Amino acid sequence: MFDEQLLEAFISGFYGYGNYQAPYWFVGMEEGGGNTYSEVTKRLEVWNGRRRKELEDVAEYHRAMDMSCLFDDRPKLQSTWKQLIRIALTAKGQTCNVETIRDYQMNKLGTKDGENCLLELLPLPSPNIVTWLYGEHSALPYLVDRETYQRYIMSSRIAHLQERMRHHQPKAVIFYGLKYLANWEKISGVKFQEKSEGIAFQSNEQTLFIVVKHPVSRGVTNEYFQQTGKLIAAQSRITIA
Repeated sequence: MFDEQLLEAFISGFYGYGNYQAPYWFVGMEEGGGNTYSEVTKRLEVWNGRRRKELEDVAEYHRAMDMSCLFDDRPKLQSTWKQLIRIALTAKGQTCNVETIRDYQMNKLGTKDGENCLLELLPLPSPNIVTWLYGEHSALPYLVDRETYQRYIMSSRIAHLQERMRHHQPKAVIFYGLKYLANWEKISGVKFQEKSEGIAFQSNEQTLFIVVKHPVSRGVTNEYFQQTGKLIAAQSRITIA
């Protein structure tokens, strides 16, 4: 069974990777992984050993989990991250190819003092929306199944992200996963209108909010995410050295 005190601390206290002062925030529904009890236990133990930070440095954290293949000299491109990186590179007017994406993943993605923030609405990793191993390894009543877990945790997580956005006022927040549009509207406080090519956007006085398809959605193209980057450049005039 999981260490339930640690598990609850992780559920309430971990939000992702990077830096809240960063101009780009990427927000997904939940992190992938969590395929086995031992993998989740490793994540919890590493988080605990690294002082239970709300935001981690993605490379440091994954190296501590013995997943350095994503951040070595020629890292394997992670399927979700590589498309988020396309958005970031294109928004800055930089060349977008396998080597520039690899360099960004290795050196700039989700760093503790960098230009982006990788956040998740739900804290527990899962390989897909069907698999749910937590009910088997925890007696916490709200982890009995995915639906109960989401009902229990969603409101507080939304409120926390709302507070962080109000305080830090990022230049652009990119939500990924069109089917979670209602959640993204709650977090951002805006009403999205879908534009061409399945990209929705809206802004307030401080922040441009965009909703895109999930990077691993069927049929999605590299050009789609580069178009998103161009939209950010055109709408918000972000300039980063």
